[in-house]
Amino acid sequence: MKVMLIIDEKIIKLDELADKLASQFTELAVVEAFRSKQNAFEMDDVLQNKIKILEENLAYIRYRPEIKALQKELLMSDVIYELKVAENDVQKSLSDLVKKIAEVISADIPVDEHLPLKKGGHHGKHHTCG
Repeated sequence: MKVMLIIDEKIIKLDELADKLASQFTELAVVEAFRSKQNAFEMDDVLQNKIKILEENLAYIRYRPEIKALQKELLMSDVIYELKVAENDVQKSLSDLVKKIAEVISADIPVDEHLPLKKGGHHGKHHTCG
């Protein structure tokens, strides 16, 4: 039995609303903050060079203490930390939006809130920002 999708005005309207919602979401301050942090991360040539060195030598990290030290330095980098926090903030905002949409349909629809820093995470407990 073949099931055919009938495209009607309701489906087109829903698609247009989804596009509008996505566009409005990208204009939120939390998304702008993420983009700013992402740009700072990408434009930091020293940081990018260190990441490249780490990636090229990751297979030898067990035998090269300087590579292990580099990994730790990168994990504690303020630029990377701020990017991860901003990323988590965007994920939370997106999760909140999805929960609101799901609740309109049914309160029984579960929404995955996989937010790595939600309960403090590694950085939330150990990192101090300058």
